[in-house]
Amino acid sequence: MRAEMVITNLRIAGRTGVLLVALAAAGSRTLAQPPSPLASSDVSQLEQNAAKALHNQQPALAIALYQKILQLEPRNLEAHSNLGLAYYMTGNFAGAADEFTIALRAKPDLWNILALCGLSEAKAGRNTPAFADLDRAFPRVEEASLRIAVGKQLFSYLFESGELPRAAEVAERLQELDPKNPDVLYAAHQVFAQLENRSFLAMADLDPQSARMFQVRGDRMAQRGNLEGAIAAYRIAITKDDHVSGVHFALGEALGVSQNAAERAQAQNEYEKALADNPVDEKAECRLGDIAMQQNNATVAAQHYRRALELQANDPDANEGMGMVLLVSDSPAEARAYLKHAIELDPTNVTAYYHLSQASKKAGDGEAANAEMAEFLKRKAARDNLRHSFDDLPVQAKRLSEQGQSPQSSPH
Repeated sequence: MRAEMVITNLRIAGRTGVLLVALAAAGSRTLAQPPSPLASSDVSQLEQNAAKALHNQQPALAIALYQKILQLEPRNLEAHSNLGLAYYMTGNFAGAADEFTIALRAKPDLWNILALCGLSEAKAGRNTPAFADLDRAFPRVEEASLRIAVGKQLFSYLFESGELPRAAEVAERLQELDPKNPDVLYAAHQVFAQLENRSFLAMADLDPQSARMFQVRGDRMAQRGNLEGAIAAYRIAITKDDHVSGVHFALGEALGVSQNAAERAQAQNEYEKALADNPVDEKAECRLGDIAMQQNNATVAAQHYRRALELQANDPDANEGMGMVLLVSDSPAEARAYLKHAIELDPTNVTAYYHLSQASKKAGDGEAANAEMAEFLKRKAARDNLRHSFDDLPVQAKRLSEQGQSPQSSPH
């Protein structure tokens, strides 16, 4: 198993000053050794010149100066740390790791130095100490870009060694730190797909004819746009266990986007069964609210959305649904509050921008309505481009358009 996540080099250029501050040894600059006044004066001047060389992106000069400092003060922690940084900048990762290690032996809790030591060891092919150092440093490093670099390398080690649960934890932390980084998002996709596949194989080995196994098969076919196969698999699961959790909701989702009108009409019954099995299923309440809205029954829809919000106030579907109810009930100001919250909870919800624009327009806020409509059109175009880049659509596409309508016939 090979991690395909791109591990970018830690970009030192342009941030050397920041990292120098981060690398500064906490506590004593040197270990106890009484230097002579002459040596102290020489070291002070050399340190100023070396720091200036690092700041000016002159690592070769910095290396020479720090080496002179260490001839005068062999146990100067800051000099060892910054010499390691200079080596790192020149691509001498083995030398960098050696210098960082010297500093860490004297003071093991220099977390930024530990992080750079781990990265240097990784680039030098010293994988065993690299993993240990990165694992210790990751939860303790505070400088964001350095922590991300550490997390990426640590993720690769964990993923390649098959430690998927721990790799998933690291991927989640990286998403919190850098939610728009494609490498980080792909890492999360990799590890969770592997975990899903591992669970699938374990279930198949345990009981390939169980209700759960057919439910999982249905999920996989639904994700690949094979609605006919998904519906069949879910129905087999129900014949084996009519009350297996989640199966009626999943069948309702597949039926709801079927091209067959008779099958679409069966979705409501499945959501009702899902709610009967699990009375606190706010998603089933939302779907029943959606169906009531399609039937122009805002009163019943409001009942379902309110119940969903009681169960989970931060459900984006319930907030959008209640916003739509208020919009058609001529309460645009209240509708805007719910629709804005729905977007805060799920910024990828394209339809919510459209409904918010309509609510703003009815509320008399033309400027906001125009901005929200522009955002809707931008996001819709991006979504449609993505949609056309795949050969098939997953069941989740039902949330991108109204039930029973083609994308071409809906403003969504």
